[in-house]
Amino acid sequence: MIHPKLNPYLNEEERSFYNTVFQFSEDKVFPSAEERDEKEIWSDDLWKEFSKAGLTGLTIPSEFGGEGASCLQCSIATDAFASGSLDGGMGLSWVAHLVIGTMPIIFQGTNEQKSKYLPKLASGEWMAGFALTEPASGSDAASLLTKAEEVEDGWKLNGTKMYITNGPVGQVFVVMARTSEKGRGPMGISAFIVESHTPGFKVSKVLKKLGHHTSMTAELVFEDMIIPKENLLGPINTGFMRIGKETLEWERTVFVAGLAGAMEFCFRKGLRYANERIQFGKPISSFYGMRDILVRNWVYIQAARRLIYWVAERKDRGVASPLESSLGKLISSEIAEDVAKDSVQLFGGYGYMKEYSVERFYRDVKLGTIGGGTSEIQRSIISSLYPGKEKFLKDFSKLELESTLTDKIQNVLFEIILSMDSEPNRKKQQSVEFAFADVLSIFVILSLSEIDTHKSTEYYSRDEKLMDRKLLSYYLVGKYLMSFTRLSHYVPEKLIQLWDFYSQLGKSIEESVHERFHSLQELL
Repeated sequence: MIHPKLNPYLNEEERSFYNTVFQFSEDKVFPSAEERDEKEIWSDDLWKEFSKAGLTGLTIPSEFGGEGASCLQCSIATDAFASGSLDGGMGLSWVAHLVIGTMPIIFQGTNEQKSKYLPKLASGEWMAGFALTEPASGSDAASLLTKAEEVEDGWKLNGTKMYITNGPVGQVFVVMARTSEKGRGPMGISAFIVESHTPGFKVSKVLKKLGHHTSMTAELVFEDMIIPKENLLGPINTGFMRIGKETLEWERTVFVAGLAGAMEFCFRKGLRYANERIQFGKPISSFYGMRDILVRNWVYIQAARRLIYWVAERKDRGVASPLESSLGKLISSEIAEDVAKDSVQLFGGYGYMKEYSVERFYRDVKLGTIGGGTSEIQRSIISSLYPGKEKFLKDFSKLELESTLTDKIQNVLFEIILSMDSEPNRKKQQSVEFAFADVLSIFVILSLSEIDTHKSTEYYSRDEKLMDRKLLSYYLVGKYLMSFTRLSHYVPEKLIQLWDFYSQLGKSIEESVHERFHSLQELL
């Protein structure tokens, strides 16, 4: 069981669930993670443990043997799993099975398809995967070349898929293939349920990766593979649009939640190490540089959770959130890279060694800014899906009180967004598009942190939230300031104002870091 203040955004029921998954992960998964990572092996025995714990059917409705968990519950589970084991590979395989491999069948499957596949996927007897990416189509996924031709006894599938999680070990895959030659875009692409034992299915290569060594990834080849007619998933020629829309928001939210848990793992280990490691006659936690790392990591963890849980709750209310899920993935994955880097730095030489788990996260974390749509793709999505001034003003508003520098910074970002609302180059120039996405993202995060200060949270006082909001504003604006300057041609006065507020904020940051660090010591 972890200290409740480490994840203060959970109610008692959610905390109990979190601790259950955390304990499973720490007891069953963590002890063998280093060896499996070193040898790059998959563990069927460990997957059976997932099944016994009821985790292989988390997303599947209870009528088919699953748990029927919500998006928020799944996000809490992946958060807890990573926090307990830091096994990014096992977590990746699990989420791929739960979300992109299984949910298309939940969303689009017929009763017959659901009855055939979901019970075995829920029990873990079968493992699922999703096959979209190809050697020549990554970010431009709709340009895929795999074809499914209708024949007398079903569909004949030919093509190659790349980077397929669970490819060598899964039994059921949702495969995207072109079923119409009209156009080369997303229309004309259909989804099929493919079983790995079917003749024509081939794992052509098991891929070696930078990280996530405990998850198996493969290139798959389909050679004149005959799929039964009833394995068409959803209406013909609409698989890309329907399944992509429904599952990607879940994937970007549930998968990214694991990064929050991984950041927490590193924070816990780093805090303890910094207090125990003696250099120059005193713990390294007494030095500002180490305190700055730990405090920054702390505020990043909670900012990521606030954002991820917010998107998950929107999904559970039935609110379409493509912009919000992209925003959550973009920022959470990029700050997780900082936490991974900082954690290795804090441990120094020990952090560079393989037997110390933070080294594993340093390798694993890079996938967050690549898989499920790169950071560049997320920025394009955020900018293109920005709803316009009218809708934006309904969701967000300028703070009436400008009592703190953080409030002033948030309001300047608000004004930049409104100023760029009708700027035609925002959609024409990618540098402007990306900068606008960053401004919008940081504004949303600071807005959520401001709203949070008005909520009662048992394990997170208002004073702590205000302090963390101040620190978050300093760290995030500093991180993305270079990106913001790409808008200097359009909003020069506002950027000067932003820099002025930011510089003033920086004058008191060292004192704030020391103060916040002392209050975090109770988490040991």
